Amino acid sequence: MIISTGDAAERLSRGEVVAYPTETVYGLGVDTDSATALAALNQLKERDAEQGMSVLVPDLAALEARRVPLPEVVRRLAARYWPGPLTLVLPLPEGHYSLIRTAYGVGFRCSPDPTASALARLLPARLVSTSANRSGEPPCTDAEQVESVFGRDFPIAGGDPAGAAEPSTVVAVRCSGALECLRSGAIPFAELEKEL
Repeated sequence: MIISTGDAAERLSRGEVVAYPTETVYGLGVDTDSATALAALNQLKERDAEQGMSVLVPDLAALEARRVPLPEVVRRLAARYWPGPLTLVLPLPEGHYSLIRTAYGVGFRCSPDPTASALARLLPARLVSTSANRSGEPPCTDAEQVESVFGRDFPIAGGDPAGAAEPSTVVAVRCSGALECLRSGAIPFAELEKEL
């Protein structure tokens, strides 16, 4: 079921799960602050609740507004590569994103896709980004695939196809400022290391 971006944001704020396109594949989103919505998302994907999830942000200012500590290397990488295919996993103190934090921290990304970007602005630093698929299956790349997996009544923001770009590079930022590549992607890790 194709819905507007505004409707999608309202549903997300009410604790619903919504699909939306990104520059790579379709994502499933919920509000990071809703334990009920996160549990529904994990059940929908048939995935382990301990697996990490990223958060879509419109910019660094949204993280600053939530008082997320931002090392200088994060500021440099975001200034150069956001919006774009880079997920930065930050170590966070207690009380920050406790419902989705893993041993590495929490991943943040800034998508150039118009729908994903609009939703990130409407729910600044609160929109979960995880691929639209059942665990172990390939991610959906268009609205028709989302409907075939999750049903015709499943809410889909915008309905445009995903961008099919190469997946984002996922990098963990250590407390020391050092980088660790967790997943290779569109940006070569060696290029990121030069920013150090």
